Amino acid sequence: MKLLCFLGLLGSLEAAGQTNKTETTAKQERVQRQLGIFNVVTFPNDPCAGNNGLNGTCYTGSECAGKGGSSQGSCAAGFGVCCTITLACGGSSSENMTYAIIGTYSTSNDEDPCVYKICKRSADICKLRIDFESFTIATATAFTTNAADGLAQLYGLAAGKCDSDVLTISNPGGPSPPKICGVNTGQHMYIDASDQCNNINIDIDTGSSTTRNWNIKVTQHTCESRMQPQKDCLQWHTGTSGTIFNFGWDTSVTTVSSTSHIHQQTQYYDICFRRERGYCSLCFTPQIFTKETSTATAGPFTSFGVSGAAIAAGKSSIDSLCGSSSATANGVTTVSPNPVTMDYIEVLNLQPTIGATDTLGAGRICGTVFNSAPTAVVHATTSPSAASTSCTWSTPFKWGVRFNSEEIGDATGDVKATAQNTAEHYGSVAGAGMGYTGFYMAWWQNTC
Repeated sequence: MKLLCFLGLLGSLEAAGQTNKTETTAKQERVQRQLGIFNVVTFPNDPCAGNNGLNGTCYTGSECAGKGGSSQGSCAAGFGVCCTITLACGGSSSENMTYAIIGTYSTSNDEDPCVYKICKRSADICKLRIDFESFTIATATAFTTNAADGLAQLYGLAAGKCDSDVLTISNPGGPSPPKICGVNTGQHMYIDASDQCNNINIDIDTGSSTTRNWNIKVTQHTCESRMQPQKDCLQWHTGTSGTIFNFGWDTSVTTVSSTSHIHQQTQYYDICFRRERGYCSLCFTPQIFTKETSTATAGPFTSFGVSGAAIAAGKSSIDSLCGSSSATANGVTTVSPNPVTMDYIEVLNLQPTIGATDTLGAGRICGTVFNSAPTAVVHATTSPSAASTSCTWSTPFKWGVRFNSEEIGDATGDVKATAQNTAEHYGSVAGAGMGYTGFYMAWWQNTC
């Protein structure tokens, strides 16, 4: 009987052990199933559109809070939040899709200068794309009287100089983009991402009553990204058509007058275009074109005016006439006796036709009439698309901006003024701009 009881006890213990083992296994399976659920909802940190109209990155709610972001809607099937990052003056970020936003800048409450520090989010970031979704600060200097022209020369000021407010972007170890001011809504820049971080610096003249506001978006691109431009291109356009305009050009102004636009000085950069598959040429024409014959005091004018001179060749100049400064008086470039065309646009093999063959064309274009065949006159009866279109078949497609710092002068014909600012630049033929206007151009690619 004792033996049987002992054997019975062993059997009970063995059964209990089997039960415990079964329960342990069941618990492990439940934990594994639970862990499996978490594995299923793991999601990548992809870009997303926030409810506040800003782009963001998909994070968990706790991750977004830890990054100082704002949860703006859900993403990843509801398991994540669209996290948008906005900076105040003096802020810094290493997050993709970072915004610097000021609805109305206050000279008494906001920092001056207003500096935003942007750092790489990882070692494989090569480029920062900076989009000026909206941007308005004080405009560049402009002089309209002879007396003002004299003051400009005396104090070293010049038409087109960002002398009040100015935006600069640092690029430690590499070339910095040009300084800009005025209205730059719709513009963008590609900047090398520095290991030492990049600073966006907006220096404000607190004595000016200008209403200032901006919404600047910064996107980070990896070295392998196909969305980044070719080397040394400040701007990069894709697709088959669009518009380009110089910094400081306000595209909301639809009519060009003698005082509505003035290009900024000391601008040297390339606007580049990706050649699309099946397309072989790139064409340009002024976005705003007038057929009416303009006078010395009236308008409207065409949206291309880059340097020039009074004589016919100076109105529509190419190659060696562009970038020329052959006559000086009192240290200031003059209008006569030769054309003075210090500022110009550089496009390789620019030709006055939309033909099908690549022939040798101009490398530089300047003046007040956009036409790469200077002997052709733009008449009031011709169509803008025919008379003011020039094209290139040479790749890479580029529009090179080459503006110097010598636009000292006025709009009254003072012979001491540089050619860019003299009365001779008022269009005397249809399709003309003014020598200091700048450019606002339509572009498109043509199929092969």
